[in-house]
Amino acid sequence: MKIILVLLAFIATAQAQGVSYLGLCNKTWDCQATVSSFGKHPIVTGWLENSFGRECPCANQILKTRNDKIIRVHLINSPCMRNKRCQRHDVLYGHTKASASRLMANQSSPLFRKYHQIVTRFKRRIESSRGTVSCYVSPCLECDLNGPARKTMLDALRAAVPSCVLVDNPHGQSCLPGYVCEGHGLKPNLHRPCIADLDGTEAKSEVDLKAFAEHTKDCDIRFYWSAWMNCNFGGFVRPADRVCRSSFSQMNSARRTAWNLLSFQ
Repeated sequence: MKIILVLLAFIATAQAQGVSYLGLCNKTWDCQATVSSFGKHPIVTGWLENSFGRECPCANQILKTRNDKIIRVHLINSPCMRNKRCQRHDVLYGHTKASASRLMANQSSPLFRKYHQIVTRFKRRIESSRGTVSCYVSPCLECDLNGPARKTMLDALRAAVPSCVLVDNPHGQSCLPGYVCEGHGLKPNLHRPCIADLDGTEAKSEVDLKAFAEHTKDCDIRFYWSAWMNCNFGGFVRPADRVCRSSFSQMNSARRTAWNLLSFQ
């Protein structure tokens, strides 16, 4: 019998430390190595839907393992819009912050309907999962859209996946009240309830990791990140076309680094 367990951020009693595998939906991602690196321990990870691959078989495989699972998922990619690098299948392809914000706040717009297709696909993923799943979901990675647009997106998520905790991850704006706030980098400006992710910043030494651990000690989940988790190995390649070369030993080392964040405090 499937059980969905939601760890509400404001009543969580212990922190979770995970790895931010944003590129996990890429068709070349080694999913077996990912699952094996956690052994029988809880799987604590997150990914970006759609940009790296629309089917995301590895997400499905993870959700069907017998391990306890804590996941954080971003549904659409905003940095690609900001950097003018969206692919045609990206929801925000061809849009600006202004046009996307205006249209996404309107549930009858074609853009919102395109977003809602991703929501529906994620809903099916969650409904087909097995075992204990703690689900945190953000409509938009490092989101450039304004508050009303993000609120409309979050409302749609609440209706589709009520078992998940809703996360707001804005770029250059304040988080909306009433949601878990996610921030990125070594020293994100966060207060509980929150999720911290090194995404975009390499921790080059133990000093960096200690600083990140201390600065984010009040957050419910903290994610270790490195560029290879986005399948980045040089110049820019569109996410769906990247070749991911991570190995079991690399993933096992990353998982251990994430777990060690608690010991740095």
